[in-house]
Amino acid sequence: MIYKLEKKDYYKIKRLLQTPDQKNDLTLNSIMNGMNRGTIYVDNLQEPNTALIDVTGISSIFIGNATNKQFINSLRDFLDNELKIDTYESCGGTWFIAVIKDEIWEQVLENVIAHKEYEPDYELYYQFNPEAFVSLKEQYKSLPDNYLIKKIDTEVIKNDPDGILSEVLEEVWYTIDDFNTHGLGYCIIKDNKIVSACFSCCVHENKHEISVETYDEKHMNKGLATLVCSAYLDDCIKNGLIPQWSTMETNLESKHLAKKLGFEFESKLKTLEFEWE
Repeated sequence: MIYKLEKKDYYKIKRLLQTPDQKNDLTLNSIMNGMNRGTIYVDNLQEPNTALIDVTGISSIFIGNATNKQFINSLRDFLDNELKIDTYESCGGTWFIAVIKDEIWEQVLENVIAHKEYEPDYELYYQFNPEAFVSLKEQYKSLPDNYLIKKIDTEVIKNDPDGILSEVLEEVWYTIDDFNTHGLGYCIIKDNKIVSACFSCCVHENKHEISVETYDEKHMNKGLATLVCSAYLDDCIKNGLIPQWSTMETNLESKHLAKKLGFEFESKLKTLEFEWE
């Protein structure tokens, strides 16, 4: 059987973090510590030996004993039923993406999802180089006329006529107050509407994972994503925060933007993904 762990018990999986990479993983820690949204599923509610950490609407991470039959034998049915429903109900997600931490888990998961038409990819991880960023800033386009950059705060969120910011922030934060207290974000406004935003989607200590979006195609290719991220990164440097960037290898635009902002490739992990029917 696989059970859903209550948020107050998320700390119970901490002992399953064995490698330095796992212990320092920003996403794992932000969810495990209750900072950012995510759901944890385990084989045993009292003393978990194996766990699936579902990063709401984004990906799933597996830790612990990969040979645990109680967990593995239930996993195929769990994915096709409970996780599929939970993902759709929480954020409308229709894809399963597993981030593979080691070869044992890769073999196990390939067997579990062998009945699916899944695709391999890689998640790329970048580290920020502040000196490179400062140098690259000279090449950025100027903010177009009638566009305004603002720091995201309670007033900006409250006055967003379309509610875009509330919607995207509440996908990864439990409350807007949590974001205002622990997160950071900037947005670009045109005609009183939010057209682009860069904000913290995962936070652990002084490490902040970046999410950046432009919400209308007619505002694309104007350098808005670069400029809103630039404002965010300036704030990070000023306040001693460590911004982090990750993206799929197939996401060429995100890779290009990361490089343009002074992020340097560090490592990658294989992913397995399929769309639920």
